[in-house]
Amino acid sequence: MTEIPETCLDTLEDQRLVRLLAYWRQKCGQAVMPEPSAIDPGEFKFILGYVTLVDVEAKPRRYLFRLDGSILASLSGMDYTGKYLDQLGMQEYCDFVAGTYDKVVDGVAPYAYRKRGAFDKQSFSEETLILPLGTDRIVQRLMVAVIPGGRPGADNKMLI
Repeated sequence: MTEIPETCLDTLEDQRLVRLLAYWRQKCGQAVMPEPSAIDPGEFKFILGYVTLVDVEAKPRRYLFRLDGSILASLSGMDYTGKYLDQLGMQEYCDFVAGTYDKVVDGVAPYAYRKRGAFDKQSFSEETLILPLGTDRIVQRLMVAVIPGGRPGADNKMLI
């Protein structure tokens, strides 16, 4: 069975995620979320390999991996860049991920979670932060940072 407790944004464990959330909040200014063009990857090099950019297509809603983080691609053995979420072939995992993306798109707000368990017979342990990017309360892109449990560089303990 998979544990997926929702995480309060103020209780993120990995300090890279904390820093990325602070960066996103600073880029928001007075807006609900920053525009995609406001985000400069050079400003968050400390977590860049763990960040995936996902384009949101509205009708029908689909998620296209614009860019998959290099460390995440290396760890998973698959680069999702240019692929749709619903084409990855891991149905249980993709359904879960789509549900978390939907929360961010529908709520126009960041979402974070920690999970430990198995999807499609593969074990997972990670802390994830999903940040919306867009204009006029329309989410156009998601900035998704995933820190697998037990990875080096965390300032705090992670799920193992």
